[in-house]
Amino acid sequence: MLRLKPLFNYRFGYLSLLIVMIIGFISGNYFYRLEHASRPNPELLELRVESKVLSQALTKSEFDLKVERETIKEMNDTVLTLQSELIEQQLALRFYQKIMAPELTSNGVHIEKVIVEAGLSKHHYRFELIIAQLEKRKSYLKGKATLTLFGSENGKPKQLDVASLIESKKTLTLSFRYFQHIKSEFMLPADFTPEKLKVEIKMPSRRGQKASTVTQEYHWRELLKITLQPMLY
Repeated sequence: MLRLKPLFNYRFGYLSLLIVMIIGFISGNYFYRLEHASRPNPELLELRVESKVLSQALTKSEFDLKVERETIKEMNDTVLTLQSELIEQQLALRFYQKIMAPELTSNGVHIEKVIVEAGLSKHHYRFELIIAQLEKRKSYLKGKATLTLFGSENGKPKQLDVASLIESKKTLTLSFRYFQHIKSEFMLPADFTPEKLKVEIKMPSRRGQKASTVTQEYHWRELLKITLQPMLY
């Protein structure tokens, strides 16, 4: 029994040391994980910062979109108001034209707009003619539009009938109740220099329609400056 005691003490000391080492390892590993878990992860921090920046950008974009929608709505309301005022002014202008300048309106017919636009090739032009009927009628108005160009060719005065320059003369035939929109194109002679355009609306005598003519003249250079689109009906 006395011989076994040193061996027992040796084994007990070894086992104790092993237990202490295991406990130390487990404790060290636990506290190491605990310490590193409490430290912020750089990648996680970066993702949080990016998320915050994106969130702020999204909020700003939503605000800008709301402001833009409100601005567009206000602009549309303003445009509608201006269009209404323009229509009222046009109606008033027609009324005064009928009183003060009866030659501009006959049978209730008025030359609403004449537009001339230069084409892509030289001497090529497109034109639009809008004729409106200002009075209430049950029957159609019949007639013909005549467009005459005044200018010079090789230093001498000359006039051209636009009907001879377009493909179909039927284009200028009129038959309408409210308005008629004529569109066509033509080529001018190379040596011809236009200076003035005369537009005539000729209406022969027929049932419900008296014979009459409406005439307006336009300076060629002024016509080419017009960029407004025709009034919508």
